[in-house]
Amino acid sequence: MTLALLAPAADAQTLRDAADAAWARQPAARTLAARQDEFAARRDATDSLLSGAPAATLSNRNNRLQRDTGLSEWEAGITLPLWLPGYQARTLALIERERESFVALVDEARWRLAGEVREAWWQYRLAANEREQAARHADAARQLVADVDRRIRAGDLPRIDLNQARGAEASAEAALAEADVRAHRTARAFLALTGLAELPAPGGMDETKRSADATAAHPRLAPLERAVAAARARLQIASRNVRDLPELAFGLRRERPLEGAGWESSASVELRIPLATDARNRPKVAAANAELIEAESQLPYAQAQVDAERDAAGRELARTAEAAERAELRRTLAAETQREYARAFALGNIDLPQRLRIEADSFDAELAAARARIEAARAVSRYNQAIGVLP
Repeated sequence: MTLALLAPAADAQTLRDAADAAWARQPAARTLAARQDEFAARRDATDSLLSGAPAATLSNRNNRLQRDTGLSEWEAGITLPLWLPGYQARTLALIERERESFVALVDEARWRLAGEVREAWWQYRLAANEREQAARHADAARQLVADVDRRIRAGDLPRIDLNQARGAEASAEAALAEADVRAHRTARAFLALTGLAELPAPGGMDETKRSADATAAHPRLAPLERAVAAARARLQIASRNVRDLPELAFGLRRERPLEGAGWESSASVELRIPLATDARNRPKVAAANAELIEAESQLPYAQAQVDAERDAAGRELARTAEAAERAELRRTLAAETQREYARAFALGNIDLPQRLRIEADSFDAELAAARARIEAARAVSRYNQAIGVLP
């Protein structure tokens, strides 16, 4: 596929459209509804009157293998797992904390993917700009060769100048080929990441500087904060749910002591309450406490990194804007100089090496100015990414 086939799409798309398209292809996005159903099912099961599924029992006792006097006993029962006070509420709280932690992880994954889309787009824009400038440089070099050849035939220039002009043309053509490869590679990388069929129009992909929501946690910090909350909920369960859940059993017995005797019926009620022991509780409390300490220790480190990224992005935003202004001034001055030297060359007041040097300076300044404009636009995207704002 050539770059001609990677022209911008007719319908302008935004960076948000590209990020949404990339997210729709991610496994996390495809399984999000299923995972939400999982949490809903766990919550519904925990919110019931019973702590688990009932169990039915059926048993028979006789002495056919011994004396076979006709002894027979049938017993049927049902066992109901119960909740102890506070156990159900703490379990529901843990499920909610785990759900919030999962949602935060999904949001973080989406934010990170948005950063990849942003970077992939601006890498393409920079490469496409270099290709555009290289193409213009190559066109100018070809025109200069034609002009030099015409003036050589007219006797205005020595034939050796044609070699210099053709050398400059070959250099410009080689630079164009290299820029074409980079532009094609970055374009393909962006399309592969987003799944789009065509490249969006550049104008619709620019961002404006945004501000972070003061009430919302940064997408990088939110999963850690939710992980701390979930770890605390697990520690709460480990330290306060100190025994296994009790069971209430109801039974009905039918028995006959001897062959020919009448059947007698009886009912039974059984309450099973497990005892709390250190062998059960200490490992769970220790594991939950270790998980909480680990989660809490990660948060300050991540906060420092987020603060550093925000500061760096803010500085980049300010400095790239200044650099774009300076680069534009240089481009304007270089263009004026190039026009004056072009007229001087046409009048025979300067030689070809001077003309080639001024032409190269002019194209370098134009390339630098265009690149500085793109870098300033990319700095806006990087700043928005650093403060945790999606496109």
